[in-house]
Amino acid sequence: MPNSWKWKVVLLLGLLVLSVYLIVPSLFGFIQKREEAATQMTPLPWYVSLFPEKGINLGLDLQGGIYMEFEVDDSNAITNKMDLVISDLKNFYEKEEIKFASASQDTSTHLVKITGLDESGKDKTMGFVRKNLNEVMERAPVELHLQDEIAFAPQASYLENLNKFIVRQSLEKVRNRIDRYGVAEPSIHMLGSDRIAVELPGIKDPDRAIGIIKQAGQLEFKIVDDSMPETKLAQIISEVRKEKSIPEGYSIETVRQLNEALKDKLPPDTEIAFETQHDPVTKKIVGGSPYLLHRKAAVTGEMLKNASVDVQTNEPYVSLTFDGQGTKLFGEVTSENVGKKMAILLDGNVMKAPVIREPIHGGRAQITLGYGSFSDLQREAEDLVLVLQEGALPARLVEATKTVIGPSLGADSIRKGVFATIAGAVIVFIFMLIYYKGSGLIANLALMINLLFILSALALFQATLTLPGIAGIVLTLGIAVDSNVLIFERIREELRKGKTAKSAIESGYHNAMRTIIDANVTSLIAGLVLYQFGTGPIKGFAVTLIIGLSISMYTACVCTRMVYDYFIYKKKVAKVSI
Repeated sequence: MPNSWKWKVVLLLGLLVLSVYLIVPSLFGFIQKREEAATQMTPLPWYVSLFPEKGINLGLDLQGGIYMEFEVDDSNAITNKMDLVISDLKNFYEKEEIKFASASQDTSTHLVKITGLDESGKDKTMGFVRKNLNEVMERAPVELHLQDEIAFAPQASYLENLNKFIVRQSLEKVRNRIDRYGVAEPSIHMLGSDRIAVELPGIKDPDRAIGIIKQAGQLEFKIVDDSMPETKLAQIISEVRKEKSIPEGYSIETVRQLNEALKDKLPPDTEIAFETQHDPVTKKIVGGSPYLLHRKAAVTGEMLKNASVDVQTNEPYVSLTFDGQGTKLFGEVTSENVGKKMAILLDGNVMKAPVIREPIHGGRAQITLGYGSFSDLQREAEDLVLVLQEGALPARLVEATKTVIGPSLGADSIRKGVFATIAGAVIVFIFMLIYYKGSGLIANLALMINLLFILSALALFQATLTLPGIAGIVLTLGIAVDSNVLIFERIREELRKGKTAKSAIESGYHNAMRTIIDANVTSLIAGLVLYQFGTGPIKGFAVTLIIGLSISMYTACVCTRMVYDYFIYKKKVAKVSI
């Protein structure tokens, strides 16, 4: 008997006990019992606490959930960046006492135009741009200039880098929101250059989750321009809708089309936004009141210090506190515009537009949420606070595709996957018993241990099991038994040469080992590549394939050899049933 045999037995028994310990919570529903106990505030059975809190995570296709893809629309982010450029230019003109008529941008082309400059002012402007904005702006083609103006366009390389940064930042913001929402094992990753894919397994309220993800969280405070009567503004909007065939509605895209069509009919640097009215019962939009606003925000959500849910007269609302810069700007804006309305906008929609009665220097504001039951308003306020605290998305997310998978479909997938695994294993077991007799029984025992180790490894590493992952397990079992087939055939060859059972077994394992290692290593490399570059189902398949291949090397070569050693050295068996 080899000296290391006893230690191998101890190691195997220890692994078996650990595997059973890790897999019990997943097999007997302990995880679901913990969730039910936490929700219903009921005590757990005493034995549940003896096992790990977590087990195998089921993927979207097994427990149901939602799969979404979002396109990142960075047009507004570019507009905001160009607004900052204009602010820098205005500060430069004020400091250098340079006279100019206007500085604005074309929101469709992001062309920045400065009018009313003399030749000296143009030269100084070019010098400022070269020194401070050399990697951001470039002078626009001459045909886009008027006689007394100078125009700049964002550089293509700057726009490309800005797009990459915005997409990465959007991905992190979405991930942070989902983590705070409390979804277990979400999958959030990039698709191409401008798409974000989100998988939320086991989600109970998909509409609420979608709302939290999509809500840009762009909080803005803008002064209402009262130079145009509301009746006239409403009339112009109605005429433009008919003229340009813009549909009724108040979506972001519809408002964008209206602003584009009204560009020459509104005062410079203004835009329209709507305060929508909702039916108190159905919650559907039934109308909208237009506001003419100064396009540049006086204060933004980036200046927020804190957002919280408060209750006043049995009505939840969101309380806002600004940081030092926001408090200062808010005080200045309210001081300069006493008697005017200040619109509070969230994602381009006017929430409220109260009149500024007096300067507000405390750095506080609030957002009321309209009509509804207390619980609905409370949940809406909590979701809004979550979005505001995590920060606004740097760009708008446009829903490209959505697939909701019900839990019944997931349960059906589990049943079929388990049936396929059992059916495949039974067929392999029968074949090995018939063809290899006693040695086949040893290989079947190794396969059962292999399956137990794979499931326990998934539980230990908190890996996500998907339907393709089950396919990976079935494939791994086939690869594992293939290793035993190689060994058994080598042993048969040695027995035909007239060698003893002991010598045939030693030669069979030794000669087959190189081929087994080569086959498994090449498969492992393929699995690692699939895991590194694959997404979704492909990655799920790769996870179980990598774990299964690593374990099969141990069970097929070490565990089966231990059984042979026991019979050869301990029981002194002279013949091999193969």
